[in-house]
Amino acid sequence: MNRAVIYLPRFSEAAGRVASVLGAELVEYSPTAFSDTVDCCREIAAVMSVGIAVRGIAPHLKDKWRDPALVVVTPDLMLAIPITGGHHGANTMARELT
Repeated sequence: MNRAVIYLPRFSEAAGRVASVLGAELVEYSPTAFSDTVDCCREIAAVMSVGIAVRGIAPHLKDKWRDPALVVVTPDLMLAIPITGGHHGANTMARELT
């Protein structure tokens, strides 16, 4: 899996739409969702609040050259915000969603 969409269960419909656009696999949020996903995905979209996504990804960040691209998508699908890996896929992924 190259791309994944991590989502909170209450945002499953929005996450499905994001996954469809990105050609990504859906991963329901759990305490281990980010740790399970960073090892196999270079690009991650998260349909949840920025705070949850940042706390989830933070322990897995090493440096800007190895970190996965992370884009947070608001549940209303109005915003796609690159958080990490802007030059390594996040900016492009955010553009795909807008």
